[in-house]
Amino acid sequence: MPTDLELSILRTICWFSVFHYPLTTFEIWKWLLRPARPYDLFEVTQALTNSFWLKEKLKQKDGFWTLISDSSLPMVKDRHERFLNAIIKYRKLRRACYFFQLLPNVKAVASANTLAWWHTTNESDIDLYIITDPNRIWSSRFFLVFPFAVIGNRPQLINDVKVNDPFCFSFFTTTEALQMESLKYGDEDPYLAYWVKSLVPILDRSEVFPQLASVNRWVDAMLPNARQRLSHQSHKPRRLFSIPIQWSLFEPLFRSIQRNSFPSKITDLANKDSRVVVSDQILKFHESDRREQFTKEFEEIYEREIS
Repeated sequence: MPTDLELSILRTICWFSVFHYPLTTFEIWKWLLRPARPYDLFEVTQALTNSFWLKEKLKQKDGFWTLISDSSLPMVKDRHERFLNAIIKYRKLRRACYFFQLLPNVKAVASANTLAWWHTTNESDIDLYIITDPNRIWSSRFFLVFPFAVIGNRPQLINDVKVNDPFCFSFFTTTEALQMESLKYGDEDPYLAYWVKSLVPILDRSEVFPQLASVNRWVDAMLPNARQRLSHQSHKPRRLFSIPIQWSLFEPLFRSIQRNSFPSKITDLANKDSRVVVSDQILKFHESDRREQFTKEFEEIYEREIS
């Protein structure tokens, strides 16, 4: 019978295989999924080196581990190429942060999804998670989105060609709505747990991201070795002044303007479940939410590997 650690290692690699994302030994340890306890790096290394059970299921190439049933060479090559693509996107995001800082009630900005994993392609969006002051979420979204919409740098097709490196402002919360557990899709939501832990802070004016970690302890039960990422010096823009243009008096106006301009798909899905949430605390526009699909694929792969 495999040990808990062996099952957890396999579970972790099966999850990332859904996204064609091979892992180093350190990454397997860091992102270990649902272990019975927080194993240390030495234990994970020993298991990968000595476990006959894992050797029948995993292979290593160029320092990356994948399932034997996967084609590892393209996956490893993809990681290298996508990492270089993500570097270009982070440069653009850092420049955009000079503009983000002009808004006094934008407290924090992080990259999310494929950009947070440094796993982007030319077609990938620059996905953002933005935290605002209470009662300023609508004005913040308006002032952030409007300039990018004017210059055509939002996710869209122009002459049937996708805009290159568009900025996607699809997830906002206030500092009073940092608890993500209510947004889980089903009883367990590995995708959301990894999403919370993988956020890459770009701007953090008031040490908001440590607060995010402290109110989402439910994630630690699934990913006990993962720590909330800190702001890296190379991502931090030089601090600039802000412009006092967000007054509470006009917040209802910005709410009305945006709610009346939502596409019908957003309106139809709003607050039906956790895919699209529209409130004065959370604005989440993930109408193409694939968490259920990812979880199903993961479970199928995992069941196949342990059978």
